[in-house]
Amino acid sequence: GIGTLTYIDPKSNIYGALGHEIIESNSNSIIEVKSGSIFRNSITSIDKSKVGYAGSKNAKFYYNTKYGKILKNTNAGIYGVYDAKLPDKELVEVAQKNEVKVGKAYIQTVIDGDVIENFSINITRVDETAKIKNISFTIDDNLLLSKTGGVVQGMSGSPIIQNGKIIGAVTHVIVDNPTTGYGIFITTMLEEGEK
Repeated sequence: GIGTLTYIDPKSNIYGALGHEIIESNSNSIIEVKSGSIFRNSITSIDKSKVGYAGSKNAKFYYNTKYGKILKNTNAGIYGVYDAKLPDKELVEVAQKNEVKVGKAYIQTVIDGDVIENFSINITRVDETAKIKNISFTIDDNLLLSKTGGVVQGMSGSPIIQNGKIIGAVTHVIVDNPTTGYGIFITTMLEEGEK
């Protein structure tokens, strides 16, 4: 399926993605990962979210362009080793839980092709005690809303940036109001990736 790579640790090459587990649809139980890979993909279209329905990103997969191995599937995301050449990206500082504040932020995601774009959100609540639904937010970016209707499947793992630091990743849509969603703290993902 489609999900978003959240981070790559440039020292260890450990990556984290999704911010939540992959479940088996029939049994609704977490899938045990024996082997798996992450691939390059290109977003071809979007099925928009609407009240009562979580839309989705649709993509073309390039199975010959493997980026890494999946080693574990946890309730805080999927993790593994990034085997490809590291992307030429600026390093982003990690925010601690107590630095995450209600207010403006943005998510980084792809809605067309493979171009990563920034879209504004408003963080409405921060919960340091929750296991994975730490950040509540509303999308207030008109372009993103016009293209997606809100949070869509495939956006999970999209980094959340505030004050120049990565604070977390998108994890869930609120189906009754798809312009809103949840995120997990990046520190939780980093801790899980190191286990």
